[in-house]
Amino acid sequence: MIKFFRKIRFDLIEKNKTGKYLKYAIGEIILVVIGILIALSINNWNEKRQKTKVLDNIYRVIADDLRKDSSEVATVLNFMKDRKNIFENILNDSLAHMDIHENKIISSILTDIRILNIDRRGYNLLRNFENEAVDKNDSLSFQISNFYANSIFFTEKVEAMILEDLIKVNDRWKNKDWYSDIMTNNIKDNYIEYMTSNQEFKNLCAFRYTLYYENYEPTIEQFQQGSYRILKSLNIRLKTEK
Repeated sequence: MIKFFRKIRFDLIEKNKTGKYLKYAIGEIILVVIGILIALSINNWNEKRQKTKVLDNIYRVIADDLRKDSSEVATVLNFMKDRKNIFENILNDSLAHMDIHENKIISSILTDIRILNIDRRGYNLLRNFENEAVDKNDSLSFQISNFYANSIFFTEKVEAMILEDLIKVNDRWKNKDWYSDIMTNNIKDNYIEYMTSNQEFKNLCAFRYTLYYENYEPTIEQFQQGSYRILKSLNIRLKTEK
């Protein structure tokens, strides 16, 4: 093809047809430019297609994470639900000795905790992809990033307070004569007496109740609701992209 164009140029110059040569040269330049633009367009299309494929794979990981998180959320919420009446009985001074003997949960009400472990595999992949791709136009990507950033911030904030309270309770109790007993799940009368008649125990339960049911439970429920919305959007996106 290049030899063909050279021959045409040579013939025009040899025959001293300068005007026609200039027109031909301009036309040849235009053809070259068009060819370059087509090549760039194809390259951009392929690159965009590849990025879409990578992003969809990340979305699949996030969808899998959210499904696993749903089970984790249910476990944490059930944990708190099982203990809510116990806390209320303690705060209302209606906890009986017999209750403690019959329900093992009661004796560990302040020493056993459950916190949500949000799976961040897909979220971390998405953050890295966004940094590399420099494409902020995907509204679903923005929605997911915003959801995770807010959820992680608020859950970790409350979880840190719960863990800090657990440590404080442990530090406060480790010098009690019944401490070694409760650590081995060997509940004796002196600990039961502390639980049913000591104001300190009631105060500690009041603070933990506030952390659980006025802060942590609403935060986890918001995460649960948000994850349902994100998962629904992901399912629509991935189904459309097939």
